[in-house]
Amino acid sequence: MFDIVGAVSTYVSQYRPYVVQNRMFLAAVLFVPIAREVYVDYCAWFALGPGGIPHNFVGYVTQWLLSWIAVKNPRSITSLYFPNRTDLDKEGFLEGDLPEREGTRPKIATYVAPHRQLTDKSPAELEKSLDSAIRKIAKDNKSTIEIKPSVLEGGKSPALSILESVYTESHLHVPRAPREVFHIHAGEGSAHGVYSWTDAVMIIENGWGEMHGLSGQALGLPHSYLMIYAPRNAEEVKVVSMLARAAARYGLEGKHVS
Repeated sequence: MFDIVGAVSTYVSQYRPYVVQNRMFLAAVLFVPIAREVYVDYCAWFALGPGGIPHNFVGYVTQWLLSWIAVKNPRSITSLYFPNRTDLDKEGFLEGDLPEREGTRPKIATYVAPHRQLTDKSPAELEKSLDSAIRKIAKDNKSTIEIKPSVLEGGKSPALSILESVYTESHLHVPRAPREVFHIHAGEGSAHGVYSWTDAVMIIENGWGEMHGLSGQALGLPHSYLMIYAPRNAEEVKVVSMLARAAARYGLEGKHVS
């Protein structure tokens, strides 16, 4: 009688080494291109520079995991959903009408952190002008606002912060840096700020900014935590300065900001 069990056992004992070798070879063939893609992507992420997360492979993996819950369309006001809007969020803190930004929007890096602008960056002289304008806001309102190294950018960029003596927590804010209302990204001129819902809608609709990928999703970032695009000329420096004052006024719950 034919011993099928014995035959199978003999076959496996003879050819198992080859099967194992083939599987290892197949795994290597699949691993190499995947590893290469990950390395190339990591290098592109690393080239963006340091931000609010570790500037190493741990930070890269962290932002990759967070990207799965990121806002799908940060340039649509339909993504700007406030589950519990307060009366303060329904107010506008912009000074007058916000003009429409000319031209197309800049290209933004696909990584959720650091959140960076890739095209239409500010030339060095315009970035310097914007930095001076932000510092002037703090100087002209020294009883309520100060310039501090940005906590959210790891201390690498200047930020407008509400003085501790006048700060309250009744408006939207980032828990990790509750008094920080606006910061610039050194080396490119873009910025982040926290706005009322009314102002956030106006900023997105008129083309001056977009939601952060994690706004309202993770890290305590409120829905109205927006990227403001880098100014391309002197007139746009004035507009971005106005947006910085609007963020400061919202952080001060409507108090005057000159």
